[in-house]
Amino acid sequence: MTPSIFIARILGPVLLIIGIGLLLEGDTFRAMAGEFLRDRGLIYITGILTLAAGLAILNVHHLWTRDWRVLITIFGWLFLVGGIMRILAMSMAQRVGEQVIAHQRWPLAGAIVTLALGAFLTVMGYQDIWNGGRRRPSHRVSAAKSASPASRSAKRPRRKTGEARTPH
Repeated sequence: MTPSIFIARILGPVLLIIGIGLLLEGDTFRAMAGEFLRDRGLIYITGILTLAAGLAILNVHHLWTRDWRVLITIFGWLFLVGGIMRILAMSMAQRVGEQVIAHQRWPLAGAIVTLALGAFLTVMGYQDIWNGGRRRPSHRVSAAKSASPASRSAKRPRRKTGEARTPH
């Protein structure tokens, strides 16, 4: 299992559940977010956890590709920056959070985005199970990886240690 699949299998369902919670209990989430923003210790602890999650993702998955896997990298960077901001710029993080939850449509907008991302990552993470164990290729294989063993052996042979170079 690739790191992309592994992380998508965790992040996708988590986002789905959060999105459903926002849809069903938007007012409760708004109240909870307000309580969270008043507790500086909680902000600091979640900053540490978010920073650690971002570093963990980026240490195993730092791909800037033109397919779905780039979302994993973007989440890693968002977690990293979010954790740093909660730790080093807590007052600013509180102000931004208060502005977000002040909008009446915040739970609905957050639910839609979170559900969409969660559903997409869940599908991408579990598509091999749903396809009977067959994975659809999600990215192109580079020319170097797809070269046959015969074409790779046609490369110039290595020089032995101490062997002089001969001009061509």
